[in-house]
Amino acid sequence: MKCKGCGYSLWNVPGRTCPECGRGFLPSEFEFRANAVEFCCPGCMQQYYGSDAHGLPVPRAFACVRCHALCDLDSMILRAAPGVADDSVELHRVPWEDPLAGGIIKRFFATVRDGMTRPSRIGSALRGDVVARRATWYAFAVLSVIAVPTALGFMAITLISPLMSAVNTRSGGAALRNTIWEAFLGASTVLAGWMIAGLLGLAFFAWLTTLTLRMCGERVPWKVVWCSFGYALGPTVLMAVPCLGIYCGSTPLGIWWIVAACLILARAASLQAWKVVLSVLSPIVLAGALFTTAFVLFVIPPITTAMAGIPGTGTANATVFGPPAPGEAEGDAADDSGTDDVESPETVEPAQVAPTDLIEKEAP
Repeated sequence: MKCKGCGYSLWNVPGRTCPECGRGFLPSEFEFRANAVEFCCPGCMQQYYGSDAHGLPVPRAFACVRCHALCDLDSMILRAAPGVADDSVELHRVPWEDPLAGGIIKRFFATVRDGMTRPSRIGSALRGDVVARRATWYAFAVLSVIAVPTALGFMAITLISPLMSAVNTRSGGAALRNTIWEAFLGASTVLAGWMIAGLLGLAFFAWLTTLTLRMCGERVPWKVVWCSFGYALGPTVLMAVPCLGIYCGSTPLGIWWIVAACLILARAASLQAWKVVLSVLSPIVLAGALFTTAFVLFVIPPITTAMAGIPGTGTANATVFGPPAPGEAEGDAADDSGTDDVESPETVEPAQVAPTDLIEKEAP
């Protein structure tokens, strides 16, 4: 337990002010993991443990079993339970799930920040109660932030030419309205397809990762893996830059997401690093291998066939640039020699006809 003003450790502090900065504090302002903190009676130091959802003792005020003095939660002395590390005592909450963290926009960007810079903190928060529905809505919000600016940018580019044409001709209002409506429907269709494909792909990767973890001997619930993958999407928000983030930043941001997902899952499920890396990378490598195989089998052959029919490419015109076929050189030479002896029509003299031939033709 640390001071919220300066970060000073507040264990074994009998007063209600921080010895470092003088900021006041109350134990009821903190949330702890269950049975991770000892709440000691200020009179006899009898230990009690918190058992509710916030890691605090129930009831908040009671009589000490040893000295029979009244023990109130905010007057007790706190210290970490034996064998519990200081950094794993407090119950961290994902900002997206914390209604006290502010409005929905503030909670969204706070979760994005933690996914980028402090993924282990999200993993610590997922050690408690995991609600898959909240992680699903967060993933939906991230996919929306990525897709909407890009879709609007492409829609604007599509409408530039019709708008300029309508302004120059001062007509075509109905055609312009139809073009805008078609562009809007196209953008909506692309957005819906992006959302469905993104959520289904994320769920499929989570299922494959859960299956791989079970092969490694770790029975991790699917919803823990799903929440880890969903809350690790923070770095991908940078792909929201229209016409730039998806094309230029998809690879490095995808790697960033993989690293964040591994860190969150390792902390949330208390797994060894090699098992997490193997389980997360195996579905990605499998998907890449399937995509490459499908591209080689179904995309490259049609392209090769189409290129074969283009003049100057493919095997259909290979003889044009290659050596002549056997016997072709002799035929060409003979043709060339025959054409050289033929005179032009201007130099050819009329054939001499014998008079006897004329007489025979005129005779009855």
